[in-house]
Amino acid sequence: MIRLTKFSLVFLLFLTGSVYGQDELLTIQQAVEHAIGNNTELNQMRARLVQKENEWRTNTGISAPEISYFKEGISDDPTAPFAEKRVAITQEVDFPLTSVYRVKALKQEVEAQQNVIVAKEKEISSQVKSKYIEVVYALYLQRSRENQLNLAQDLYNAVYTKYETGLGNGIDLVNAEIQLDEARNDLDQSEWILHQARYGLFNVIGLPIEEQKYSIAFADTLFATDIDISQIQALAVQEEQPAYRASMNMLNASDFFLKEAKSNILPDIRFSLYKQDYGTGYDFNGFEIGLSIPIWYPFDQKGKIQMATARKEELLWSQKEIQLTMKKEIEYAWHNYSVSRSIVNRYHDSMKERSSRLQSMSLRAYQLGEIDLLELLNAQQIYLKSEQRYLTALRDYYMQLAALEQYLDKELIY
Repeated sequence: MIRLTKFSLVFLLFLTGSVYGQDELLTIQQAVEHAIGNNTELNQMRARLVQKENEWRTNTGISAPEISYFKEGISDDPTAPFAEKRVAITQEVDFPLTSVYRVKALKQEVEAQQNVIVAKEKEISSQVKSKYIEVVYALYLQRSRENQLNLAQDLYNAVYTKYETGLGNGIDLVNAEIQLDEARNDLDQSEWILHQARYGLFNVIGLPIEEQKYSIAFADTLFATDIDISQIQALAVQEEQPAYRASMNMLNASDFFLKEAKSNILPDIRFSLYKQDYGTGYDFNGFEIGLSIPIWYPFDQKGKIQMATARKEELLWSQKEIQLTMKKEIEYAWHNYSVSRSIVNRYHDSMKERSSRLQSMSLRAYQLGEIDLLELLNAQQIYLKSEQRYLTALRDYYMQLAALEQYLDKELIY
């Protein structure tokens, strides 16, 4: 009896029917690593992170210092050509509290971008594994359809033998011929499903067109530990998800931006330092300080405050949307995983052996004349249907594990 305590999918199929070297194999881990390293959207996110990490340097509220030269009281008198000469350095800065809130907000945005990248990496890994599982399923489906063709051929041979001996009739022979042609059609269709799965995988990992060769072989072992994931456990990790943490970072950033907007009612500061010359050299020093007065509050500061408040409200609704979507996806993956797991276990426990025995017994009984063709066809359909139902359930089982990997801090398929 095979249980899913440590279940594995083992397959070895070369698309051209030949054996190639190890450099032709594409394992699931290689596919994931290639996708994460070459995904265009992910690399754009990484570039945006570098931009965001350096954005605070341009938002400290400290402007470039201004150096100026001033000359006053210019006259034609050679003994007193001027009243004062001045060399000044002027520096303008935002109110310190404003700069502090702005920099804190930008740091939260950096953390948000980091979490977005982690979430995207998890999503890409899940997508690649799902596509890889589709290839595995297509390979097994092709093998199943080959088995179906063999059964149809055995059926035709049995019917033809009875027809030749005069124990059968022409109707049964035509029926057997149709069953054989249908099996050939199904096998041809399975080849298209396999190619569709292959190119779907190549596309999601970003494999260059010149490297998408028929010589690529899929030879690997997929392992999945049969884990008992309770519904409460799966849903309890929502607040630990990178996408949710990113939304929290953005919400925190909006708080700091709102405080920054409110702090704009405080005056910015302007400092000036002078070296003064009254005709005897630069022997005097001067100092000036200025404060900006926010007299245009109804237009400037109030507008910034209202914009920051609306931005915070937008992020609150966005966070709710993330929570609802996450709960739906976890619920769907968990329930589908549970159902698929039960079907796979049930097939291994009893259905596989029973349906195989039913098929072989029915063929023998037909050859001995104990049952008619209809009963034999029914037995074969039961056998094929149970096998293909098992393959579909096995695919869904792995697909849901791949989906759950996005939300659980552990690798379920490797």
